Amino acid sequence: MRKIRKLNFFDKPKLKKFMTFLQTNGGSEFIDLMTNVFPGHLHYLLPLKYKFLNESYLLAEDKNVLGLITTNTFNGNPYKINITQLMFRENAYEDAQQMIEFVIAQYGALGAHTFFALIDSNFTELASIMVKSCGFRQCSSEQIWEVTKKRYKKPKTLNFRRFKKSDAKAIADIYNDSLISHYKPTLTKEKEEFYEGYCSGLKYQTEYRYVIEENSKIIGYFKISTPDNKNYTVDFNYSNGYEIDFDNIMYLVKRVILKRQKDFKLFVKLKNYINTNDLQKTYFDNKGFKCVKTKLLLTKDFFKQSKVFSQEEKFALMGGLNNSPTF
Repeated sequence: MRKIRKLNFFDKPKLKKFMTFLQTNGGSEFIDLMTNVFPGHLHYLLPLKYKFLNESYLLAEDKNVLGLITTNTFNGNPYKINITQLMFRENAYEDAQQMIEFVIAQYGALGAHTFFALIDSNFTELASIMVKSCGFRQCSSEQIWEVTKKRYKKPKTLNFRRFKKSDAKAIADIYNDSLISHYKPTLTKEKEEFYEGYCSGLKYQTEYRYVIEENSKIIGYFKISTPDNKNYTVDFNYSNGYEIDFDNIMYLVKRVILKRQKDFKLFVKLKNYINTNDLQKTYFDNKGFKCVKTKLLLTKDFFKQSKVFSQEEKFALMGGLNNSPTF
């Protein structure tokens, strides 16, 4: 009999076997984090607004694991849900659809209104199923570029420091201003979404966050994340009102990492929904960075209808052009 249930500590051997079957090396630390959830398995019982860790569910049939799905909430906005892991047997897209529909129903019933998923662009059939069968839409995309350059220019006027909670408003304004206009309804963030998350040490990735200042004014920020202290990914944004030399940002990033690790690989995220995307891509191309992965950003929104219009209501169109179509 098929069923979807919460992942627990005793599923560790099954999860290892399942990953071996998929020829996926999850790593012991990853599996430990997946199975050692909040003590007493109580995290699943928390109301949505108090959740702060990843939650995982297994799709199983008798004693066989068919798939796994993992979600987490956004910092500062628990009603936005990220689908962060999705594993299933080759070509078993009906299993993937079943797990996705399960978490949408599960968290939607708790009040979640927006779901996000980043899907490798090579998984075209999975993306198609999510769009056609699960109600997602392709919002935009992100790219991961491998950094190949070794040396960068030291900034003369820029300073950087660790992020503080009081910086969240300035950082949110920079991020929201950098969004391309038609992405703002879905991707705009509140300042609370930039706060440090609870129990961040229990999450899959370690993060280091910094703000960039010029004359004591915050003009940008960057976040460095790593799952294993060997591979580091940097995500940065900066104010449109300033011309920032990317070499300066990369110098600061490498300086931060070198304090912790001498031998590492560095990657940088390119977000195709911000208006500095073209400038960043030009810099990456000129410096010989290699694009190693493209991910489609899929979203699903639940909208509340504020008013239902009756058939008797009439409408007037002001400022319309002759022969112009109406939508």
